[in-house]
Amino acid sequence: MTSLTGVTPVLRKLLQCVVGFGLAAGMAPAMAQAPGAQADFPAKPVKLIVPAPPGGAGDTSARAIARHMSQTLNQQVIVENKPGAATTIGYKNLANAAPDGYTIGLVPLAGVAIASVTYKDLPDIERDFSAVAGMADAPHMLVVPPSLGVKSVKELVELLKSRPGHYHYASQGAGSLSHIESAVFLDGAGVSASHVPYKGSSEAIPGLITGETSMMFDSVSSVLPHVRAGKLVPLATAASNRVPQLPDVPTMAELGYDLKADNAFVLLAPANTPPANLNVLTDAVRQAVANDEVIATLQNNGIVARFTAPEELRPQLAKEFALWPNLAKKLGTASN
Repeated sequence: MTSLTGVTPVLRKLLQCVVGFGLAAGMAPAMAQAPGAQADFPAKPVKLIVPAPPGGAGDTSARAIARHMSQTLNQQVIVENKPGAATTIGYKNLANAAPDGYTIGLVPLAGVAIASVTYKDLPDIERDFSAVAGMADAPHMLVVPPSLGVKSVKELVELLKSRPGHYHYASQGAGSLSHIESAVFLDGAGVSASHVPYKGSSEAIPGLITGETSMMFDSVSSVLPHVRAGKLVPLATAASNRVPQLPDVPTMAELGYDLKADNAFVLLAPANTPPANLNVLTDAVRQAVANDEVIATLQNNGIVARFTAPEELRPQLAKEFALWPNLAKKLGTASN
C-alpha cells in the first residue's frame, strides 16, 4: 500500500508559504512502522469517522460506501459523526486513533485545506495520515429562495448591483468552502452582500428558504430535495461539469466565473497503519465505488462516485492546498 509521499522541494516551499505553517501536500511513509497486518484483518468492526453532522453530503456518501464495504470485509463498517470546527474535530480524532486499520476517516480536501489557514493546531497531513483512497466528489450549487424573484446568475447579479450591501448570503460557517465560493463569485461579479455564517447546512437552509438570506453555495446533496420541492431555485453549480440530476443548470465556469470546486472526499487512516491492512481497505473502497447500487445512491443525492488510488492522491492534494488557502487569504474569508 503506497501512502502519499512528499512533493518536490519547490512545490513544498510554495505550499508552506501559502498555508503558513508547513502543511505540505503529501503523505510520507511511516517513520516508525507499526506491527504487521493481521492475517485475518479485519477481525472486528471498522470505524469510519465523518467530520460532519448526519444528513449532509459527507455523511450520505460515507454511509453508502460503508454499507458495501461491510459486505466485502465481512465486518461492519460503522459511521461515527464528529462534526464541528470546520471539520477539524473529526480530523483530529482520526489523527489520534490507533494505527491499526480499524479507524479510517472521511476528509473533504477543500475544507481541510481552507481550515489550515484558520486553525493552527491541526495534524500535519504529511506526517499524521496514510491514504486509503479517494471515494467521491460532492460539488456545490448556488441556490436562492423563490421569493427573491431571480432565475439566473445574471438576474442575481443585477439585483445585487441595484442595492449594494443590502442582501445577505448564507454559508456553512466562517471559512467554510461555501463561504469562499460566495466570496469568489461576488468578487468576480463586482458586487457585494453581507455574510451570515451558520453551523452547517441544516441551520442555514431553513433561513434561506424563508428569505432571511438571499443566496448560498451548498452541496447538491443538501439542496436537491428543496430544489425538487420548489423551495429553492438552482442557478449554477461550482462543479467542473453539470450535475446529472439537473442537466439544465450551468456551471459557474460556463458563465465565465473562475470557480471550480468538485469538493473531493477521500478516506485516510492514521499514519503507521500497516500497509497490508491499508491494501485491504483500499480494495474494499474500490469495489464499493464500482458498485451500481452505490453509484445510484450517490448520484440520486448529487454526489459523484469516483475512486482514486492512494498514489494518485498526491497531485490532487497538492492542488487543493495550493488553491484554497490562497483564496481564503486573498478574499479575507479565513476568519470573518
